[in-house]
Amino acid sequence: MKFNIDLKRFANIKKNKKLPFIIGIALVLAVSLGWIFSNQGVSAETAVAEHGGIQKYVEEIGEVKCKDAVTIYLEGNGLIKSIPVEEDQKVKKGDLLLSMEQEQSAISLENSEKGLNEARAQYAAGEESYQTALKDYNNTKLLSGEGAVSQWELTQKEAALKSAEAARSGYKAVLEQAALSIENNSLALSKQKLLSPIDGKILEKKVEVNAFGVPGTAAFVIGNTENIEIESKILAEDAVDIKIGDKAVITARTNDKQEIKGTVVKIAPTAEDEISSLGVKQKKVAVTIKPLESVVSLKPGSEVDIRVITETKNDVIIIPVGAVFDYQGESCVFTVEEGKTVLRTVKRGIQNESVAEITDGLKAGETVLSSPDNSIEEGMRIKTGPAEK
Repeated sequence: MKFNIDLKRFANIKKNKKLPFIIGIALVLAVSLGWIFSNQGVSAETAVAEHGGIQKYVEEIGEVKCKDAVTIYLEGNGLIKSIPVEEDQKVKKGDLLLSMEQEQSAISLENSEKGLNEARAQYAAGEESYQTALKDYNNTKLLSGEGAVSQWELTQKEAALKSAEAARSGYKAVLEQAALSIENNSLALSKQKLLSPIDGKILEKKVEVNAFGVPGTAAFVIGNTENIEIESKILAEDAVDIKIGDKAVITARTNDKQEIKGTVVKIAPTAEDEISSLGVKQKKVAVTIKPLESVVSLKPGSEVDIRVITETKNDVIIIPVGAVFDYQGESCVFTVEEGKTVLRTVKRGIQNESVAEITDGLKAGETVLSSPDNSIEEGMRIKTGPAEK
């Protein structure tokens, strides 16, 4: 038992003698690793400030519209019997678009025509009676002047003339009313048909056969698809930078993402309330863009993406927009000098979603961190690398 105790004590003594050596090795390794990592630096994406061009723009969704599109409304009243046209069909001015029931209007017109014929006959008889009474009165007046007839007889002829004249006036009023009835019933019958007022294409058909139509119902939208424009509702704070004549790029939402050049031709004078898809009320301004070329792929009613270019600069210093950040009320960047970060105050010009213009504080050829985060501090050693494209 004593022998075993001695051996254990001997082992403990031996182990204690190795402890300082192990600690020393650990310290050396720690210092070495610290030196290695400190010289290796933090990995970060960098970019080089360079001369280039930059555009400031506003992006939004727009709707394709026909500039001269018109909405055609029903004027007649009754059951819709036929619609000989369909959407996307071309029509000429005067082409039949729709027919409504015409039986009642036709009967009313026929009755009016009969009434007109009767009124004409009555008026003709009244005119004949008047002319006879006028002739009798003139003859009697002539004889009365010569003393051949009495004053009483002249008075009787005068009364007969006035009666015939009154009857003639009554027949004339009836005739005029009958003619007006013909006109009204003819107009009512014509309203039972809807004709195209212009050459164009049926953009929308809003009614169906066998539906009951009433005056004022929107029936069709017709427009010239070769004369289109884009209307976009843009946030008021962005619209203040837009001017008539600004260039624009229209991107069709097709597989090939066709881009069409355009120009701003109209800006609404006031902003209107619009509810966003998230239910937020926003002030937006209607901006109209005219494509500079005829494009078949732009269908009225479809949506496109638009980019209005509000400012363009060439040969200026540009860096990635994510490289610039606000610090203590100033625009700053982290440059990389001798492998370490240096906080630099700069002046920012225009910018877009990709790059920013630097008007002061940075020269072409200097390296900056592309997108520094909150972990970056001044004086940190950086393992540099190019920014991802």
